Amino acid sequence: MKTLKSLFFVMYLSLLAVGCTQENETPDIAELTAADQTAIDLAQTAGQLASGTSFVITGSTSETGNINSRIIDATSTTEAAHGPGKGMGKGMGKGGHKGIMDGLNLLAPNDEILAIIDAESAGDFRGFRVYKMGGATITHYDADGKLVNLPMPATMDGPHGVSHSGKQFPGLDSLLSLVVKSVVDFGDGVTIVRNEEEITRSGKIIIERESSEDVRTETVTFENYNVNGIQIKGVKTRVSSFDDETGKGSSVTSVAGGQFIFPDGVTAAWVSDKSRESDIERSADTRKPISGSIITEVNTSITATDGTVIYSYKTLTPLEEDLSCTGKRRGPVFGVLETVYRENLIKVDFGDGSCTNQTITITVNGETTTKTIKK
Repeated sequence: MKTLKSLFFVMYLSLLAVGCTQENETPDIAELTAADQTAIDLAQTAGQLASGTSFVITGSTSETGNINSRIIDATSTTEAAHGPGKGMGKGMGKGGHKGIMDGLNLLAPNDEILAIIDAESAGDFRGFRVYKMGGATITHYDADGKLVNLPMPATMDGPHGVSHSGKQFPGLDSLLSLVVKSVVDFGDGVTIVRNEEEITRSGKIIIERESSEDVRTETVTFENYNVNGIQIKGVKTRVSSFDDETGKGSSVTSVAGGQFIFPDGVTAAWVSDKSRESDIERSADTRKPISGSIITEVNTSITATDGTVIYSYKTLTPLEEDLSCTGKRRGPVFGVLETVYRENLIKVDFGDGSCTNQTITITVNGETTTKTIKK
């Protein structure tokens, strides 16, 4: 699949501006265009990558199932996608991965975002689910070189952005403490089809772990790793700690030597820094979190050598998850996240901190609309 550059987005912004001037209101969900959904999809995915939570925003393709509206004629020659001024939605080509893994709601309108999702989620529980559905051979080893069976969590509730955050999965954390090395192997290439779109991955992702008392260090290395022709390089390091007595924990993630190499030869630097602070109370019986908070800060960018920002997302206000909101509200309850894709700016305000408030505010290039996070 070639990188999607649909014309819909720019057209949509023009129509939206006219519509708001004439009627002073934004479109209802029933009137969503393909480009509108693309913007919401990007907001949903960036929010999940930043917070590590799983949620669905009304109007995204995971809610409407309207994937075919973003697939356009692929018979024309694809326009070069990485020069300055190439905005979201320009050029020709097929695109529109409805989701990377059913149940994750990570949405990729094109190959660039698909590669970014792979890079940013590498090493997470969520990443393992992506790889498994992508056809990879995943092997976990203990310190003696013996195999460890590490099943995926039965539910996607809770923070999945790190594999050691507040010990939200006691059973899995116990198993994970045995694992010193995980190898995700796509070999010379494995291809799957998602909603008429081919996704081909090759190479390996290797995760190595070291533990010292309550501190765990995880190192993620990309070995000749490609997704749909986009090569990902770099070493991601995550240092996590958690105190069972106080319920306080922290996680700091950074990327060294991060790089994306696109099929058209463009090279981009991948810089990513994340920090997470948890303060939780766990059930005496199940040891699962029943209250408390996880606060996350993120600053990630994919920048071409000529200075063009291909993609970035950062917290303008730290994202906060209230662990007592289970069943009431998914995702962060507070915080502001800003996403840039090409020259397009998407800002999400996740709310007032209340578990009962389902409302979030999304601003796309200055145009603001109210959406909800589904329960």
